[in-house]
Amino acid sequence: MSAKDLPDNLTPTIEALRRELAARDVAAAEASAFQVAANDVLKAMSSSPGDPQPVFDVIARRAAELCGSRVAITELRDGLLYLKTAYGFSPEFIAPWAATFPRAPTSDTLTGLAVVERQIVHSRPGAEASIARERLKVLGGNTGVMMPILRDGEPLGTIGMNSETAEGFSDSQIALLHTFAEQAAIAITNADTYRALQLRNQDYAEALEQQTATTEVLQVINASQHDLQAAFDGILRIAARICGPVSSAISLSSGHDNRVVSSWNVAPAYTEHLKGGWTSTPGGRTDKILQGASHYYMTDVAAEGEYLAASRNMRALFEVGGARTVLWIPLRTGDRLLGLFTFWHTERRPFSDKDIRLLLTFAEQATIAIISAENHHALRAARDAAEEASRIIEAAYRDLKIAQASLIQAEKMASLGQLTAGIAHEIKNPLNFVNNFSALSTELIDELNEALAPMALPQAVRAEVDDLTALLKSNLEKVVSHGKRADGIVRSMLEHSRETSGERRAVDLNALVEEALNLAYHGARAHDQSFNITLERDLADGIAPIDLSPQDMTRVVLNLCTNGFYAARKRQATAAEPGFEPTLLVSTRDLGDAVEIRVRDNGTGIPADIRDKLFQPFFTTKPTGEGTGLGLSISYDIVTKQHGGAISVASEPGAYAEFTI
Repeated sequence: MSAKDLPDNLTPTIEALRRELAARDVAAAEASAFQVAANDVLKAMSSSPGDPQPVFDVIARRAAELCGSRVAITELRDGLLYLKTAYGFSPEFIAPWAATFPRAPTSDTLTGLAVVERQIVHSRPGAEASIARERLKVLGGNTGVMMPILRDGEPLGTIGMNSETAEGFSDSQIALLHTFAEQAAIAITNADTYRALQLRNQDYAEALEQQTATTEVLQVINASQHDLQAAFDGILRIAARICGPVSSAISLSSGHDNRVVSSWNVAPAYTEHLKGGWTSTPGGRTDKILQGASHYYMTDVAAEGEYLAASRNMRALFEVGGARTVLWIPLRTGDRLLGLFTFWHTERRPFSDKDIRLLLTFAEQATIAIISAENHHALRAARDAAEEASRIIEAAYRDLKIAQASLIQAEKMASLGQLTAGIAHEIKNPLNFVNNFSALSTELIDELNEALAPMALPQAVRAEVDDLTALLKSNLEKVVSHGKRADGIVRSMLEHSRETSGERRAVDLNALVEEALNLAYHGARAHDQSFNITLERDLADGIAPIDLSPQDMTRVVLNLCTNGFYAARKRQATAAEPGFEPTLLVSTRDLGDAVEIRVRDNGTGIPADIRDKLFQPFFTTKPTGEGTGLGLSISYDIVTKQHGGAISVASEPGAYAEFTI
């Protein structure tokens, strides 16, 4: 059925429906276009959260397209107005116009009025003729609209368009522009928030980096164990990693004199130059550090011609070290300057505030390391002094103990001397009479036999007389023999009680031992021509002369060798060991703070149950008549009390005995 077939009364209704559907189609198309534009704006927001410029560009373009405008602008207010987007304008127009920004918002322009009034400005022909009339003419339009971008009532910028029609912009277009302004405000807020977060994150990252670097420096200082060289090298290495390609040096100060102790990334020629240290010129620029400045900074050394000519140190830093930008940081505790950090770039490159703060922190840590090292050295010096004092006290105590022992020994020897003197007086004289008259009686017996020889005596009487005189002579010889033994005992007691001269001198220990060994051997050979023993020597080279009493120490070694001879010969005589060869080994050793003498024989050895008695006076393992028991006792006193040494014995019965001095 066609429209002409419909009743006439339905035609107006159908036309109204058609117009309504057409209007709905237009509204739907506008809504769809706006939705697409809104999505474009949201995409721009998400793609550049820290920069609202892409959002402004999309808003200007889409607003112009949707509102039928040839041109559109966006401006951002930050105190002044800044042009952000100029859509649709020719390059010939935009260049001189953009040059007028930034500018203050004033009421004689659409933008200024929108900002000042904080509301939309819609300029049509015949209305508000004073507002931007010339500007609209220049832009090529009859109608202008400027929408403020507001946040909590505060203008952040504007969105504007113009139209060549006199009617201007519809309410829906104004509403659309208002929505774009809200989105622009959100974009600006998001960008501000994003940048604030970025700055905060950057601050956190810098703080973390500084904390990490400081921790590394502390670890380097702790690991160096008061070794300043290692600590300084580590600090400069970390500084170079954090601050980029920087050269650096650390010097320790004494007044105006500075000694370089560590450097990093320094030209070899300047490294050689730094070995001589450098001197701060009183009144010079770096001397300001001596006056208390926290640091001193020179942006471009090349621009300091007058100063370079006057300062030899700066000239060397510039010409040899290649420095252009220099930073000096003092290492200071209180009013005392400990040293100096010098950092420089070989190109004109300023140090950032962050780098300076970090290097100041490093300087504080280096100062702590220096003070810690000084305290450590001071404590060590005090400890060394205390240890030295303790050693002196211990030495004095040992000397006192030795003096006390010597005094006790002297008193003992004096008492023993008095006893011996009494024995000599009370026993020796009668003993001499016994010995002398025994010898005389022996001679008288011989004379008696001579006198009786001519007499004619019965054979039985003669035989009896001969037996009696022979028995009497034998008894007298025994009396003489034991009298001599008693006399030897008295002499040994006199030797034991005799106080030595104690005279000491530097002696070649090996020569003394060799001499004592030869004396013992030849003495034994003189007493018994059949005596024979293998002598072995192991005398250490390089033993320095030692102060001792040579006569007394020779006596000790001689006694030990003689005892060793006796034990080795005794084993040879008593043990049936085919191929056994008596041997005596004498050795010396340098122990650093002492010397050692060892006398070892391969004799009968010493049972464990009697070793503790060996050094007691009158104790002997030899048969009666072969030893007095005083040799080892005298040796013990000479070694321990006279020379402050020690003597010990190790033995395995039937195998060996070894005495160690």
